[in-house]
Amino acid sequence: MKAKIMMIMAALLVWTGVAVASIATVSGEITEIKGEMVTVKTGDGAMKSIHVDPSATKKEGMIKVGAHVSAEVNDKGHAESIKVVKK
Repeated sequence: MKAKIMMIMAALLVWTGVAVASIATVSGEITEIKGEMVTVKTGDGAMKSIHVDPSATKKEGMIKVGAHVSAEVNDKGHAESIKVVKK
């Protein structure tokens, strides 16, 4: 019985781990906005394209070219949230 419970617990841990998407923080200056795509130049000079869904992405502040932002982005490039931050 104890072994069966342990197997079920292990299976649940593996299953929940697969369901969780990885989230990364992207911070920098917006250099371009084209439709729902926002390009951010990060502190190390890398350009990151982020999909900002008008109905699903939580937005804080005026998202515009030149604004400094911090975005929580999933592994598919979709922003869960994006907010304007002070430089």
